[in-house]
Amino acid sequence: MDIKSLRVEVKDEAKGLVSAVFSTFDTVDSDGDVTKAGAFTDGAEVIISAYGHESWSGRLPVGKGVIRVGKSDGVLDGQFFLNTVAARDTFEVVKELGPLGQWSYGYDAVKYSFGEHEGKRVRFLEELKVHEVSPVLVGAGVNTRTLSAKSHQTFADEGGAVLAALAQFGIRAADVMAMRAEKGKGLSSDSTELLERVEAELKKLGTLLQIPAQPNPKDDTATTEWLRMVARNVA
Repeated sequence: MDIKSLRVEVKDEAKGLVSAVFSTFDTVDSDGDVTKAGAFTDGAEVIISAYGHESWSGRLPVGKGVIRVGKSDGVLDGQFFLNTVAARDTFEVVKELGPLGQWSYGYDAVKYSFGEHEGKRVRFLEELKVHEVSPVLVGAGVNTRTLSAKSHQTFADEGGAVLAALAQFGIRAADVMAMRAEKGKGLSSDSTELLERVEAELKKLGTLLQIPAQPNPKDDTATTEWLRMVARNVA
């Protein structure tokens, strides 16, 4: 498996849709490769990997998409799984980095040859099987960057995502406890501390439910400042 960098345009803030230019054809990249226009399969499905290709190491993917072949670029049309914490975090990083962000893709070289391009000895990538794309710190490709990124969730959407993540975390915690119990062990001190921190955050939310009615419903400024004060005290 090899990797190449790419540039990305994230288009839909509510759905986490992304359009990624991940390869520039007929250009020598920093690996000394030249990707040909026919190297990619139009419509092929691919995974959006965890940051830095970490899904190859076992981390869950953060999205999926399909490849679209343009005249001069290979393009990914994909979507982040915004109902998962890892995907939301990754999407926010892509958005905030903007043009500083770089991308890469993991592939198998199905067909390639060697020759010269603009006076340089290069490898021509003629047919590739792309498995995943990933945001990275530094990629190998030419002109890789995030073109734009937007993200916005309603309070209800974010709350639903948190609930889903919390439910999954509870299942994971139970599994870990069961596996350790089979070995005659309890939770490690780090895991116990983590669960205690989660419990503390849930208690803070419970405290918010006990907040009395705002002091002056007709005074928006006073209400806002009062709620901010309550939030600071809870935190």
